[in-house]
Amino acid sequence: MVRSKEKGNKMERDTAKALSFWMFNEEHTLKREPTSGAFKYNYCGDIFPMKQIDWAQFPFLIETKTGYEQHTPTLWQYSKITEWFIKATNEGKQHDQHIILLICQFKNKPTLLFTNYQMPLEYILPVSIIPIQTNGDINWINVYLFKEVLKLNFYDIFGNKITYR
Repeated sequence: MVRSKEKGNKMERDTAKALSFWMFNEEHTLKREPTSGAFKYNYCGDIFPMKQIDWAQFPFLIETKTGYEQHTPTLWQYSKITEWFIKATNEGKQHDQHIILLICQFKNKPTLLFTNYQMPLEYILPVSIIPIQTNGDINWINVYLFKEVLKLNFYDIFGNKITYR
């Protein structure tokens, strides 16, 4: 049986590699944060650039979660997702990482991407949209199948959010 820490580390590595290929067409640009947040860098989150990129900023806060069978979201129960998302949003504000990518693999379920960014509907439809209340405002978490997002061209989806040096 794989221990949960090892399983989480493996998911972070695999996700970092997949996102690195998707965003930069290169395997090693994004890496998992090896100390699980013990050290603070220019970015926060589980995965971020570990080498120089041509972007003026990295607007993504990327968090991963695996396991958590008891917190698998349903139509009526998604409070753990909301908790994780609010925490990521608050951390992202401190580092100007305003696009949240919360990637969750619940036991025996497809990997889901929860994000505050609505991808263009002509490319992909969310499988669900979750309301989230923060500071009295209602915002929305768009839910996508992660493997379907990775099939899209990154720059078609996020190109207008990327500024270069």
